[in-house]
Amino acid sequence: MKRVGSLMTSLVLGAGLALAAASPAAADPYDCRTWYKSRTTAAGTCTNGTGEFRVYTKCDRPLAQDYTVYDPTWRRVGTTSTAICHSGGTPYGAGIQVR
Repeated sequence: MKRVGSLMTSLVLGAGLALAAASPAAADPYDCRTWYKSRTTAAGTCTNGTGEFRVYTKCDRPLAQDYTVYDPTWRRVGTTSTAICHSGGTPYGAGIQVR
C-alpha cells in the first residue's frame, strides 16, 4: 500500500512539473512578421504574447562570405526590432527569435 501511495505522489508531482514547464511557452510572442526596411535592414514585430523577441537576418555580401546578424536588444511585443547588415551586405532570410 505504501508503494501505491508513493507512486501516486510521484505521478502528481510529475504532472505538476510538466504543467509548470509548459507555462512559459504559452507566453512566447506570436503573430510575428518580418519585412525589409531598407537595402541593408531587416525589421520585424510580434503583436501577441508576453515574452520578448528579436529579428535576425542573413546578409549577402558580394565576393565575401555571407553572415548572420541579430538585433542586439530583445524587444517587447508591439515594438519593432531591426537587424542591420554592415560592410555592404544585403539582408535575406529574415526571421524572429523568441524567448
